[in-house]
Amino acid sequence: MDSMTGVIAHNEAQRLRSAIEDAIGVPTGSGAAIPGEARDALLRVVEVLESSGGAVVLPADALLSTQQAAELLGVSRMTVVRLIDRGELEAEGGGVHRRISAAELERYRKASVARRRTALRELAQDVAEDTRPDRVISTR
Repeated sequence: MDSMTGVIAHNEAQRLRSAIEDAIGVPTGSGAAIPGEARDALLRVVEVLESSGGAVVLPADALLSTQQAAELLGVSRMTVVRLIDRGELEAEGGGVHRRISAAELERYRKASVARRRTALRELAQDVAEDTRPDRVISTR
């Protein structure tokens, strides 16, 4: 039995990737090829569908409430409010009617992933095969 973590199986994702790659070289009615940004976006959708149970596709200029942003980030609404108050996440409006653009949310998500990866890499460098299990690793 093939275990499937995403909405589509790996072999289906491979077929979609091939179809996208094949379609890229075909000129449209205007004679222009599909822009690289569109190709990248389509391939990213396939990647997300293959690796996760769902996907959300929004225009970059879509405005989201703090609750919607929280749901997409997997955090509480209060966490989103704190991120806005600390300047880590930009929002339009004020008070209880703040809106966050989808592009800003994606910028924050990417930066957050990068910070976590850097922290894990640094921690991994501090831990060696002979590190005692009870040794406290100091933070910098």
